[in-house]
Amino acid sequence: MKAESNFTIERRSMPPSGFSKPAVKGALQFILACYQDLLEEVRVGKHKNYKAAIKYEIKQIKKALGKVHIDRKGNLVER
Repeated sequence: MKAESNFTIERRSMPPSGFSKPAVKGALQFILACYQDLLEEVRVGKHKNYKAAIKYEIKQIKKALGKVHIDRKGNLVER
């Protein structure tokens, strides 16, 4: 039980200092969209195997991070 209450306290302290809740939500939405795209690409056979798919997605994420950022409201917007 003690561990459970510690977990609850840790959850309440989210997001980490310096990150607003909307920014964390925006980041998680971005990650979700990346995984959804990757799952669909794997499903349709775009990549020769899962390792190639993950490497491709990492490149795509890096590319996107250079073009967009999360505003104070948690929305992804172009730089």
